[in-house]
Amino acid sequence: MKFGIFANLAGQGRHDEYHKVLDEAREQAIYCDENGYDSIWYTEHHFGHEGNELISNPILMGADIAARTKNIRIGQAANVATFWHPLRLAEDIAMLDQLSKGRVEVGLARGLYGREAANLNTLADPANQEQNRALFEETLEILKRLGQTVSFHIKVTSINFLLKV
Repeated sequence: MKFGIFANLAGQGRHDEYHKVLDEAREQAIYCDENGYDSIWYTEHHFGHEGNELISNPILMGADIAARTKNIRIGQAANVATFWHPLRLAEDIAMLDQLSKGRVEVGLARGLYGREAANLNTLADPANQEQNRALFEETLEILKRLGQTVSFHIKVTSINFLLKV
């Protein structure tokens, strides 16, 4: 049996000392690594004025944790694929995988909160499930096809590019 931890950073009432919340997260990851946990997971959320789920970039968080640990797998639970340019997301996850020496677990999401989509990608607004799902599926298809020689024209996103890899 494997054990992992979902490290949902919470800092209610601690906005002035967010650096301490991050220090505590680092201590938690080191403790888990030293005590045989299999994985630690970080999620992507934005504009959390309530003080919950305070990681805007779990890939960057994972890089910090990778530098401080040796064995624990670093999970992305999840990267909100509808907020990312697909190539940038793939490159950043690949970089984290290299920095961690292959310890990355990838999870992707469609997005949950309208206020995040309103500020990052209005096409990803979860109030429009059909459009949100189409955007996610299109991004996922691009991610799956990376590594192949492919031409792909984005249809749903406001990002307009021709992918030739």
